[in-house]
Amino acid sequence: MLEGRLDRLLPLVYQFNQKSDEWLSLSRELLEYLNATAVALTYHNFSDQHGFIYTATGYDPHLVEVYATDYSHQNVWLTEEREYRPPGKIHLGEQLVPEKKLVTTKFYTGWLQPQNLHHRLCAVLSRDRGTAVLLEVMRPQGRTRFNESDIEACRLIVPHLQHLMQVHHRIAELEKERDAALHALDYMPWGVILVDNHGHQLAANRRAQEIVLAREGLMVRGDSLRAVLADESARLERLLYSALKGTGHGAGGTVSITRPLKAHPLSVVVIPLRPTSDSLAHRVPAAAIFMSDPDMQVDGNEQHLRELYALTAVEARLATRLTQGKSIDEAATEMGVTVNTARAYLKRIYSKTGVRRQSELMRRLLLGLAGLSQRPERTTR
Repeated sequence: MLEGRLDRLLPLVYQFNQKSDEWLSLSRELLEYLNATAVALTYHNFSDQHGFIYTATGYDPHLVEVYATDYSHQNVWLTEEREYRPPGKIHLGEQLVPEKKLVTTKFYTGWLQPQNLHHRLCAVLSRDRGTAVLLEVMRPQGRTRFNESDIEACRLIVPHLQHLMQVHHRIAELEKERDAALHALDYMPWGVILVDNHGHQLAANRRAQEIVLAREGLMVRGDSLRAVLADESARLERLLYSALKGTGHGAGGTVSITRPLKAHPLSVVVIPLRPTSDSLAHRVPAAAIFMSDPDMQVDGNEQHLRELYALTAVEARLATRLTQGKSIDEAATEMGVTVNTARAYLKRIYSKTGVRRQSELMRRLLLGLAGLSQRPERTTR
């Protein structure tokens, strides 16, 4: 009978991806398998004695919501960190806290008793220094206590749940790394589009989305990048094919994209990314498309300029306007100072940045951090 329930349970474990409907199916099988009324995946930090509930079935939703702020630090079952080592350990609530003591605690009267939860079975799914992820299984008062046979039944499923948690932790880490990398690209003054090995768009930073949405030379059809002019679109497609196939030393390349309503074309560079050939993923970044708009306004980061070169606030404002292509006269007018005053500021900027000419200054600032956006908005990937 136990084997039959285990056969129904394990496929649900490996299908689980934290969607509410899939957790509901898995939790129901867990409750039947362990003859329980409530089950939860919880996280606890033993260094500060606080935690939260990832997901739960059979608990009061409101009390689950306030557990992290109001009750996790009162959980008397979680006071001894050594009782939750090593991963895979399984124990009963009364092995840690006698029933007579449990029912007198604020945790019991404020959180457990209102939910009619009393008997506890706990398995340690993972440990990371002072933190743990736990499988918590509960029965109400008046029901048979968990015993050694329940522990053995739980022991059969714990390795599978541990593997599930390892997979989900790794996926979560990779997603955070991906999101951080893509968000970092939003600070760049150039557009960047990542494409898969079929040339289909995977992600685009903020600048690239602005360029494409303007439909001035480039556009997206389906999920592929195209130029408005047919011959340039064919050139772009050949470069992309070269980058994806890695044909020759000069795989990829450059193309100028005409913009009928503007004098200066877009500059586009396609480079291969060389994904590992043994990857099991269906869609991985295989090439990057960089695009530059020569007419784009560069919003210099004045705070970075002040910190890097010890510029004053007014010197940073002047330097920023110069990186935007303004003349010293135009910058002085915008700042409300005389040209002579602006030139005096410029000489001080030269001294602090170690240059002698305005061309050298522009090179230093533009190759530094002046072009980084200060607060790029999140983009839709």
